[in-house]
Amino acid sequence: MAIIGVDVSKLSLVAVRTSSTGIVKESFEIPNTAVEIGTWLDQLQGKHKYLLVASEATGDYHNTLAKACLSRGIKFRLLNPILTKQFNRATIRKRKTDLTDSEIIAKLAIQGEGSIVSATTFAPSKAIHRATIRLVKVKQALERMSTRFNEMFPEENAVNQQLSNCVELLGESCIKLRKEAKIKTDPKLRKLLTSIPGIGEHVVVTLINEINDIGRFPSPKSLVAYAGLDPRVKQSGTSLKHNTHITKRGSVYLRRDIFIAASIASRWEPEIKNYFEKKLGEGKRYREALVAVSRKLLNRVYAVWKRGTPYERRLTTTGA
Repeated sequence: MAIIGVDVSKLSLVAVRTSSTGIVKESFEIPNTAVEIGTWLDQLQGKHKYLLVASEATGDYHNTLAKACLSRGIKFRLLNPILTKQFNRATIRKRKTDLTDSEIIAKLAIQGEGSIVSATTFAPSKAIHRATIRLVKVKQALERMSTRFNEMFPEENAVNQQLSNCVELLGESCIKLRKEAKIKTDPKLRKLLTSIPGIGEHVVVTLINEINDIGRFPSPKSLVAYAGLDPRVKQSGTSLKHNTHITKRGSVYLRRDIFIAASIASRWEPEIKNYFEKKLGEGKRYREALVAVSRKLLNRVYAVWKRGTPYERRLTTTGA
């Protein structure tokens, strides 16, 4: 198999082809346009029967490459940029060029890092949902601005009214976009996952759109890692140490919403509340206990989604 590691920028792609053992065979530089990328991939497919292309997530700049690979049946693996930075820091020479980045990306892809991109990755519901989350943050910032301005200059009626109008308009847009994202998200899957205590109507849309396909995660631990809720590990010689900090890699949208769900469920949902209080009783701090609840919720999501049957409450609260 030929492994293609690609460092993507707005205008160009710098790539290397390696063997399955990570030995660099050749390098390329291609304009980041659909036509040039298509021609390059066609040439590669003509020479190599099996291809795996990998790049970092770089805003929208990698989308043209990913879509070109999908249309040709080429596996495309998308990596978190944090991984390449960590890999580079771990090397002795710590070189930083486009070619070395491409080589690092190829080596990480060989190790199975990153996620395989599918057609659902480019589903409109995901983009709409993420746009809604960003817009909600803008609305919250504008609300704070409006409140402060009104407190400082209550006599400025025209300005205060205009700010209030902006907040109201943004609020209406958020509601409409959230509704649109929900409509475009699989209703059967929504119903299935909301059978899990603690998973509500808003969170389930985030889960489906951020996870996309549960089949790309081989275990619940890999899903937890994708949400960035796995603990950091430090190793020195034979000493292996887990600390209380989480990695925060993967989907920030998934991590944020599952944490919010855990926070609400730990107060109002009996099963989750008991588990949360148990963790506090074990000496964990508030935030650590919430992270544990978040992991538990994701474990349940994984099991229910994989099994395809609704969550069933157990008589005891010690089960998953």
